[in-house]
Amino acid sequence: MVVKRETVITRLENLDRIVSELNQYAGLTYSQYSAELRHQWVIERGLIAAAGVILDIAEHILVAHFGEYSGTYEKSLAAIHQRSVISAQTYQHLRGLGGFRNILVHLYHEIDPTQVWEHYHKALTIFPAFGREILTWLGSIDTPTDN
Repeated sequence: MVVKRETVITRLENLDRIVSELNQYAGLTYSQYSAELRHQWVIERGLIAAAGVILDIAEHILVAHFGEYSGTYEKSLAAIHQRSVISAQTYQHLRGLGGFRNILVHLYHEIDPTQVWEHYHKALTIFPAFGREILTWLGSIDTPTDN
């Protein structure tokens, strides 16, 4: 199996759309965020969707290009970092993303709004950085087009 450029680019475009939507809430204060359930839901859902895209891209690259299956979200992020797909800085910011995504999805009744708020603001810069690094890596390898 090989990485298909259009498949990854389509996922990155989806990530860009999600981040653009999340950016619409960047002007909120924590008080506004925590007071409005609709703001919390939009931001939480955006983080879930973006995390899913990032983790899917990581796993796709790991399997399709390197022929490995990680078995966990965290291992796929670590593996693409170890193979120089993403930088140490980006990896350090993304570490824990799989666990955070699982909390949002499965332990929604235990969500700490402060933790979500912190992840949200970090996501506005690190998610686009991840996308840029993936595009740079894609440009450095030969990839077939999707059929």
